[in-house]
Amino acid sequence: MDRILITGALGQLGVEFIKYFKKYNLFVLATDVRNPKKKLNCTFENADVLDKNRIDSLVKKYDINIIYHLVAILSANGEKNPFNSWKLNMDSFQNIAEIAVENRIKKVFWPSSIAVFGTESKLELVTQNPLMNPSTIYGITKLAGEKLIDYYFKRFGLDIRSLRFPGIISTETQPGGGTTDYIIEMLNAAKKENDYCCFLSENTELPMMFIDDAIESAIKLMSVNRADLSISGSYNVTGFSITPNQLISEIQSNGFKTSVNFKPDFRQQIADSWPKKIDDSVSRNDWGWKPKFRLKESIEIALK
Repeated sequence: MDRILITGALGQLGVEFIKYFKKYNLFVLATDVRNPKKKLNCTFENADVLDKNRIDSLVKKYDINIIYHLVAILSANGEKNPFNSWKLNMDSFQNIAEIAVENRIKKVFWPSSIAVFGTESKLELVTQNPLMNPSTIYGITKLAGEKLIDYYFKRFGLDIRSLRFPGIISTETQPGGGTTDYIIEMLNAAKKENDYCCFLSENTELPMMFIDDAIESAIKLMSVNRADLSISGSYNVTGFSITPNQLISEIQSNGFKTSVNFKPDFRQQIADSWPKKIDDSVSRNDWGWKPKFRLKESIEIALK
């Protein structure tokens, strides 16, 4: 029986993974550096993933055999204190990898990001293995993590699986400091009939994914036989691509009035180095990935 540890469990992905696993009565140990504001439907321990001994003791105490390591400082917040972001993102990854090897963990899931790409990646449609020249510390840490995934698998046989997530549209837990946060902010403003100032220009196209598809894609990847995977690093996945102007149109087509003005800030430069569209054909071929939620369905659900 799987016994799952989720680090960074109170973030955008973590709370959704908890809900998914508890539907199947799996044991889940959630950890975070902050305490939950409401009771979680699982075991919770306040723990800093930078404290390797603490995490290792919890793995042993609860007989953990699968880890979902979700801790990271995201793209926009990462630029405010880049060296702190490097330390958290990379040291936490290293701690989890070492703990996994030492405790013979079956599998680890670690999310990568479209931030690994850059201006040399042919951004109109980014393939699985383009040139990568990330410009943010977040993207640099994610690319370094991808290389470490491959190394740990070949050197130690550690089965770490990873997806390059695009922007994720969630309805319960808010994102925290990413360049694609505008989409949730604009949706929330529309629901409250508030004006919104968008930090990206109106025609900035970026790939997105609805939260249910993000969770489903990770679960599906983790469920297949390792021998069926041709990628030992991180797989491309996507749902759809959208611009702020297209989002305004979708909001209005759902009967919401919205007033948006545009004032691009430093996040525009980050967005300009990211893909407009993602080619996820390798994921589709290797493990049958296919999104269920397209643009219209995602926005309609998010506005409820």
